[in-house]
Amino acid sequence: MIKKQGDKWLVDIQPGGRGHRRFRKTFDTKAEARRYQITIESKAAFDPAFSLPKKDLRKLSEFVELWWENTGQHLSSGLDTKQRMIQASSAMGNPIMATFQPCIFLEYRSKRANEGVKAATLNRELQTFKAVFNDLSRSMQFQGKNHFNAIRLIKCQDSETIFLTIEQIKKLFSYLARSESDAYLIALVCLSTGARWGEAQGLRLMDLANGMVHYRRTKSKRARSVPVTNDLYQKLQDRLQQGPFNDAYSTFTRRLYESGIKLPEGQRTHVLRHTFASHYMMNGGNILALQKILGHSSLNVTMKYAHLAPDYLREILEINPALSIR
Repeated sequence: MIKKQGDKWLVDIQPGGRGHRRFRKTFDTKAEARRYQITIESKAAFDPAFSLPKKDLRKLSEFVELWWENTGQHLSSGLDTKQRMIQASSAMGNPIMATFQPCIFLEYRSKRANEGVKAATLNRELQTFKAVFNDLSRSMQFQGKNHFNAIRLIKCQDSETIFLTIEQIKKLFSYLARSESDAYLIALVCLSTGARWGEAQGLRLMDLANGMVHYRRTKSKRARSVPVTNDLYQKLQDRLQQGPFNDAYSTFTRRLYESGIKLPEGQRTHVLRHTFASHYMMNGGNILALQKILGHSSLNVTMKYAHLAPDYLREILEINPALSIR
């Protein structure tokens, strides 16, 4: 903005907006003031770092909020991610990012590990911070060095994918049948289509068509459709005509506990998805088809089920070098 002050002309501009450098200078003529304004605005346009404050005092939580406003709120798990990052920021003392060093996160991680937090959880936290600041860097909203990229993940044993046996499936559903909640039918949908619990519980009548279940609100934001048996299709139609499913997660958890089936920590409803995928492959299913059914964006994620295919390791009996020893 250019305005006259007495017999002088004042240029007062902030090219990058609030929080960026403010340029104020007076000139004898309006033409000089205008040339200065154009010069500053041009420099800021070609080099966003030019208008950054000389000393950026923004804290970690402020960048988390910035990421949320521009990216996070558009992600299905964005709010949960934001809340977890804000908690982590507070636990780290909410450092000023201009002076942030990897040791700050390492101290935080060490404390969390001593409290019994698993390595896989700590790795997910680090990967989240890396991704968020890489995203902010790409959009030029963070001009500093992403020190999270210098921190290595903790090496840990791959978690075993647990699935239910046929006997366990029968036992679990016998316990679910004792409740009048929607837990039984939702679990049956998960087991029949490989859906996540939230996807199955969120089904509406409009999501049923042509003998298929259509998942539109998914974690990956990719819609997918899976055929179901006539019997299940009819049960879903009859139930959803009455309205959407009621929340049945707590009922499922309680019946699972009562059944005596032991699962690793963190695997409750998700074991149904693992069970579908595992039995699908054990019965000769196609890994590429499974990727589409589960809605995985990468085949690498689906490959954890590949070893269950009956012919996956069969060739070892034919091309094993030990066969040359007679």
